[in-house]
Amino acid sequence: GAGAGRRWLVEHDELPGRPLVALVPVSVRSEEQRGTFGNRIGVMSVPLFTNEPDPVERLRVTHEALRAAKERHKALPAQLLQDATQFIPPAVFARASRVTFSLAATRTPVWNLVVSNVPGPQFPLYCVGARVEAIYPVSVITDGMGLNITVMSYCGHLDFGIVADREQIPDVWKLIGWLRESLDELRPAVARE
Repeated sequence: GAGAGRRWLVEHDELPGRPLVALVPVSVRSEEQRGTFGNRIGVMSVPLFTNEPDPVERLRVTHEALRAAKERHKALPAQLLQDATQFIPPAVFARASRVTFSLAATRTPVWNLVVSNVPGPQFPLYCVGARVEAIYPVSVITDGMGLNITVMSYCGHLDFGIVADREQIPDVWKLIGWLRESLDELRPAVARE
C-alpha cells in the first residue's frame, strides 16, 4: 500500500516529508475466545513510509515499524483492550466514535488511512454449489480518513478491497494498478524477466 500511496501522492503533488500514519485493526481475541462470535478488535498506529523512494527500503522500514507496533500491542493484556469498550452502551459508543472522528477531521488527523490484513480460509468455499473464486473485502471510511485498503487471503492468493471518499481521492481506480506495480518492484529481478 505504501508504494501505491506514494505514487498517488507524488502525482497529486501532496507527498509529505514524513510517513503517513495507518490505523491497523488487530484482533484482541484470546485463545479461549478463538472460534466464538462477536468482534474483539483493537487498533494500532503504524507509520506508512510513503516518503521513502526506494521500494526495498520502504518495505524494510515498514516491516520493522509494524514488528515494533505488534510487540507493543502484545505487551498490553487483551482483556484490558476489551474492557475499554465492553461496558459502554452501543448507542453511546457509536455517538462517541462519530464525535471523535468528526473532531479529528477538523484538526491534523491521528491517522491518514486504514490498512488491514484479514486472514481468510485457505481451502475452497462454495455458495449454492458454485466455487468461490475470490473474496474482495469492502470496509469503511470515516470523516478525515478517506481511504481504506483491506487485503484478504483466500486459497493461496490475496484479494484487495479499496474504499475511498470520492471527494478526497477522485481517481481511486489508479491505486489498484499501482498496488500491482509496487508488488512487482519488490520481486527479484530474475523473476521479472
